[in-house]
Amino acid sequence: MPIASKLKPEKRPRTHPEINEYRRRTLIEGALRSLAEHGVSGTTVSTISKSAGASRGLLGHYFENKDEVMVAALEYLFGRIAETVRAVVETTEGATNKLLAVPASLFSAATFTELNRTAFLALWHETRFNAKVRAANRRLYRDYIIRMELLVRAAAEEQGVKIDARQVALTFIALSDGLWLGLSIHDDVLTGDQAVAICQGHIKRELGIP
Repeated sequence: MPIASKLKPEKRPRTHPEINEYRRRTLIEGALRSLAEHGVSGTTVSTISKSAGASRGLLGHYFENKDEVMVAALEYLFGRIAETVRAVVETTEGATNKLLAVPASLFSAATFTELNRTAFLALWHETRFNAKVRAANRRLYRDYIIRMELLVRAAAEEQGVKIDARQVALTFIALSDGLWLGLSIHDDVLTGDQAVAICQGHIKRELGIP
């Protein structure tokens, strides 16, 4: 999901820490592309290295094993999407509008890209079988729930209503995740605009907004 805009060329890394960070990020992005194309079972050191344009030895220098790469890929993908949503929320006026901006951002062209959704599908599936990926996913979702709960509470205060902010946040996350999954699998049944409307409808009903 990218917004059509001109991006500034990335600053060339010069210091040793910058070079390390650049190489590590390149490998993680290569892993995401491999996950999107081959899934977890088809993703290997070779496919990651090839997708990243790096050597097998370089991957071994930054990650001990495939599990570490999968955890790093999930953290990077989750963080990248969270940052996109956060940027939209921070530039939106009003607590209620900030909350309503979350689903719009989650299903925007900047977020709901083919790479993001296919890589997420692969990593979500991996949480069933990989304890390290499952633990990372739980930690990331705990933070996500807290952020959503704060947004819901602020919107409820703005609207002058009393609601269970945590319950509303949990329901929203379950709803938006389900719609993300549904759109990823069969986008001929549902559109992104419909997904946004469904999520915003849930928020408005809980806040008593017609």
